[in-house]
Amino acid sequence: MVVKSATKKKLMDMQVPEEYAHLLADDRKWDDVKILTAQEIAAICKTDSDTGTKLHTIIISATGNRSDASDGGGGTTVVRRRAAPRRRRTKIVQELEDYDAEKKVVLNYDDIVEDPIHIALMKAEAKFDEILLSPRVIGDLTDSVKARGRKKLTAKQATNIIEQSRAAFNKARIDPFEAAGITTAQSIGEPGTQMTMRTFHYAGVATVNVTQGLPRIIEIVDARKVPDTPTMTIRLIDEKKDNADECRKLAAGIEITLTKNIADIETDVAQRKLVLNLKVGNLRQKKMTGNEVRDKLQRALRLHILADKEKNPKVLTIIPGVQREEDLADLNDNPPSYTQLLQLEDKVKDLRLKGIPNIERANVQKDDQTGEYYLSTIGSNLSRVSDLEAIDRSRTYTNNIIEIYDYLGIEAARQSIINELKATLEGARLEVDVRHLLMVADVMTSEGAVRAIGRHGVSGNKHSILARAAFEVTVNHLLKAGIIGERDRLTGVAENVIVGQPISLGTGSVELYYIPEEG
Repeated sequence: MVVKSATKKKLMDMQVPEEYAHLLADDRKWDDVKILTAQEIAAICKTDSDTGTKLHTIIISATGNRSDASDGGGGTTVVRRRAAPRRRRTKIVQELEDYDAEKKVVLNYDDIVEDPIHIALMKAEAKFDEILLSPRVIGDLTDSVKARGRKKLTAKQATNIIEQSRAAFNKARIDPFEAAGITTAQSIGEPGTQMTMRTFHYAGVATVNVTQGLPRIIEIVDARKVPDTPTMTIRLIDEKKDNADECRKLAAGIEITLTKNIADIETDVAQRKLVLNLKVGNLRQKKMTGNEVRDKLQRALRLHILADKEKNPKVLTIIPGVQREEDLADLNDNPPSYTQLLQLEDKVKDLRLKGIPNIERANVQKDDQTGEYYLSTIGSNLSRVSDLEAIDRSRTYTNNIIEIYDYLGIEAARQSIINELKATLEGARLEVDVRHLLMVADVMTSEGAVRAIGRHGVSGNKHSILARAAFEVTVNHLLKAGIIGERDRLTGVAENVIVGQPISLGTGSVELYYIPEEG
């Protein structure tokens, strides 16, 4: 049985008993359920025809089509008051932009392709039989020459620069069979021992708390689903990035607003009710009204909310179990319990009335270099933020690597690992070659998903039994390998060190054979 949870929930919201809703939702969408006849419903629910007719009437009344509400013509037509339609958030789906390779090249090199220094360096590189330096490297060389105050180069000077660059490039190449992983581990680990244990620093004028130092490195390589201090930098489109009011309006819209943020909640135990005294100043700051709060509470709680006045109420009263105004008459005979009151208080206090989930705070900041306004947030929700029309998705960024992977894919996640590692090391004033960071990012993402460097990720999935056993839970790995008859080819470093033989790297990668001549 594959029960459609959305269909079952919709039926239960229409007051259909759970056991019948469960049977009707068995491998059926709502569109399949609403066209069933009374006899079919009775057969599916294994009940009598009267109950089937009642269920059919409930379903038909919810769809707004009452032409078939009577069963055959001899039955009784039951007319029910239709509930007010529930407004749903309209999701805006933006189309992906087509990738234009030529436009991308122009964006990257538009400022230098016509530069005489760049042209001289490109001509000098073209003289060699083997092209080693990429356009990106030539561009970096051009910027370096211009930074030294030179406006042009002679052919001899350009050739000299290219020759030295090619020599440095060849020296930087890794030798065949070099232990790249160990070199990377040492190159990151040694500076890491000098890294301070300073956990947090405050970014920007809005004092956004950000994890830095060794704790940030650890949570990156552990591939944690949620970082300790998730943050986002939200950039606006060109039409709105210079408008401070638009930026503040957007901040108020995406920042999560709970009931306790805009109201003082009082629990009246004697009368078994909750009294919400709305804070007018907070409502104005959040761009909300008393009627809007009342409407959202009614739809979220499915209860009748009493207000001190119809227009712009300032005091709202909520009584457990009162779903309609008519239920107030039955309070004396059937008052709510103390437990119901406490449960309602807990639910109301943390109820989200406005904003995007997980975005706890959004601060408006101004970029000193470009003069544009942007948002810096505490909390992250890349997929929901990217649905907003005013957002420039190409420049909006989050430090949550798993969110980037889920929304943009593995290549974007790989680049974010590099960016975050580099930014953290530079923040601690440590210099590590970016190629070592590339190695870490490649290993973490090589299988198509972001994997932690640990026993639940990279280290726990090594092909070598001894290498896995050397890391953690030694007995389990050896026992499992013995049961299934797994073999270790001893091709790596750790397993050869364990058995006491030369590793297959460096001098160990060469085997020498003496073949005597016959005769």
